[in-house]
Amino acid sequence: MPVRRPDVINAAMELLDETGLDELSTRRLADRLGVRVGALYWHVKNKDELLAELADRIVAEALAEPVPGTELADRLAGTAAALRRAMLAHRDGARLVAGYAVPGPHSLALADRLIGITRAAGIPLPLAATVGDALLSYATGFTLQEQQQGDPAGAPAGLSPDLSGLPHLAELFSAGPPDRDVSFRAGTRLITAGLAAAMESGTP
Repeated sequence: MPVRRPDVINAAMELLDETGLDELSTRRLADRLGVRVGALYWHVKNKDELLAELADRIVAEALAEPVPGTELADRLAGTAAALRRAMLAHRDGARLVAGYAVPGPHSLALADRLIGITRAAGIPLPLAATVGDALLSYATGFTLQEQQQGDPAGAPAGLSPDLSGLPHLAELFSAGPPDRDVSFRAGTRLITAGLAAAMESGTP
């Protein structure tokens, strides 16, 4: 049975989740599909196009979630949280999205969604675009750190950071590592609070 483009993308996503981005090679992908490497290039012209397709598919998973709530802050924070969940669902998902998602069609649609949510609240287009970009950058960067660090304490597995002489971090971690979900929500709320303050002051 001939291999189709969706077969290639699906198999590549499976490999990504199993092996990680560094070990995802066209040779491994061809072996999984039972074809020669050259056969893949009927469907994707090179590895970069393949990775861009995977990144955009991850963003599509975020777009598939309905926008929650009715308040501007809830809708913006919920959209950013959906992107984080989609990236966390795949090994090295944030690294892939950060490096390859733009200008994929779903990535552009997500950016447009954030701008639309903000403009619907009466925010001017330039500021709405800035807020959308800030939320996308924050969600991607936050999740990238999560997936790279692994251990909640922010150190490689099995190691603990030396916080001697670092009183503020020592106090922060004294009750254990901060909850990542709580930290992420706090960050998105700061961004939306900054938007509200800018509009209230009239100097966005």
